[in-house]
Amino acid sequence: MATALMTTPTQRPADSPARDWVERLRAVGPEGEAAVAELHALLLKAARFEIGRRSAELRHLRGGDGEDLAQQAADDALVAVLRKLDDFRGESRFTTWAYKFALLEAAVKVRRRAWQGREVPLEDEA
Repeated sequence: MATALMTTPTQRPADSPARDWVERLRAVGPEGEAAVAELHALLLKAARFEIGRRSAELRHLRGGDGEDLAQQAADDALVAVLRKLDDFRGESRFTTWAYKFALLEAAVKVRRRAWQGREVPLEDEA
């Protein structure tokens, strides 16, 4: 009696979540919009984390300035991720790859804000 090979439904490779992200972000209509909103929420969380980590550099901020910086960083990171979507090679999780954009944008914004409104004396006042 011949042994029949048991086959299972087609399984996606381990990088399936990353591929799902890319496909959803490329989708047109409600699915694509939902994916972009979900990604923005993740990037905002990462930006808030980085700004919180660098809070010592931001002692001069008032009220919602930190949240405003996080929103700006997440917005800029989202644009960068969407622009570089074709560059994603799948060597890491998609969210890890995307987080780096938010962390970089937040760090840059914190450094720029730290120098905003400061004067750098170029000559001795004597």
